[in-house]
Amino acid sequence: MKYGLLFFTTMLLSIGSVQAATVSLEEAVDEALLHAPALQSAQAARNSGHEDAAIGRAWLRPYLALNGSWNRVRQDNVYYTPPAGFPLANELNMVQSYYGIKAYQPLFDLGKWSLYKQGLASSAMGDISLKLTRRQTILTTAAAWLDVMRTTHRLRAAKASEQAMVKLAEQASAAFEVGLEPVNSSLAAISRRDLARAQRIRAALVLHQAQAVLLSLSGNSADVVVAIDRSIAPLLLDHASEQQWQQLADHEENVALAKQALALAAASKLKALGGAMPKLQLVAGWEKQRSSAGIFGTGSEVQSASIGVEVSMPLYAGGATWAQLRKSEQEKIRADMDLAEAQRGAHLGAQQAWLQWQATGFELTAIKAALTSARSEQQAAHAGFDAGLRTLTEVLDAEDRLANARATLVDSIASHALSVLQLYAAVGALDTDKVALVQQWLMPSR
Repeated sequence: MKYGLLFFTTMLLSIGSVQAATVSLEEAVDEALLHAPALQSAQAARNSGHEDAAIGRAWLRPYLALNGSWNRVRQDNVYYTPPAGFPLANELNMVQSYYGIKAYQPLFDLGKWSLYKQGLASSAMGDISLKLTRRQTILTTAAAWLDVMRTTHRLRAAKASEQAMVKLAEQASAAFEVGLEPVNSSLAAISRRDLARAQRIRAALVLHQAQAVLLSLSGNSADVVVAIDRSIAPLLLDHASEQQWQQLADHEENVALAKQALALAAASKLKALGGAMPKLQLVAGWEKQRSSAGIFGTGSEVQSASIGVEVSMPLYAGGATWAQLRKSEQEKIRADMDLAEAQRGAHLGAQQAWLQWQATGFELTAIKAALTSARSEQQAAHAGFDAGLRTLTEVLDAEDRLANARATLVDSIASHALSVLQLYAAVGALDTDKVALVQQWLMPSR
């Protein structure tokens, strides 16, 4: 029992001492694109959609059918007035065989043409859905990576704050013991120390949760280490106006899906119309029939070839044809309105993403200035305390403001980076090259 407990404790210590490898934003996104089940499902759906296009083309191509049969037949014949001079067999035991081939080529068939158009639309929707899933995978993984980066720096700031509060609590206790500080200052320092310790524990828990999310997406447990550059500035984009981004929103994946849904509805209307139209097809065939016996006592063989045109025209189907046509017209109207709604939503999404990028850029600039002020205030508070011009409470407040400013700066950087990716996603332009752009802006420390 003792050795088992020792082994278990050793294993826990060894697991805790193992550090995960450092992963960059690009590496995390690449891993997610390789292992995301949703993306693999979308790829299978895309491949299935491509087969719909092949099936649709097949409806317009020639159709060949091979037929054949073989039968052993026993036949008893009774003749009431047999012709004179022609002996006829009363009992036949014969083998009959038949084989032939026929070819059909549609010449005019709106129904089959609509199936071809539906196959093309289904194939295009598969491609767009895959792109949409890829975009969502990139955005979700990038957000998880940035969350790990943010919580990592928050934990560092919490540790630095705790260390400072521990030191100040020790100084306050020593000063109280020699009568230089009142008991309230010592209690306030101890309270701030305990609060900083609780914040550090919470920051560590939040970091573990963020790492678990990133692990579930990329498949690897990894740390995120980014050296924050104090001179970092808002990231500049390809287009400088809101109107340009809204124009690009027409290429967003949901708009493209709505356009293909409209094409699908138009094909369905064409199919319903084809149900009331005549159908014309070219038919050619060759066949051969053989029989080992006949009523005249001898076998026979017949060989024939044919080519012609077949026409069919529905006359009445209980009203279903026209009801289907009316239904398809309403479905097309709905697809039109869905497209308009998708375009409205895409323009609004681009506008909101643009405003978010602007807001986070302004916030980043302001927080950088606030961090500089907080750092100067902290240094001045310590210098004033050492000179006897500042109270311990003022020093504690300055330390709190500096720790909050450091954590808020990282939050602002992560929010600004995510806003850039969200803006590109809002116009359907998010891919790994945009991830590389944000990665270069962040300049990670390997």
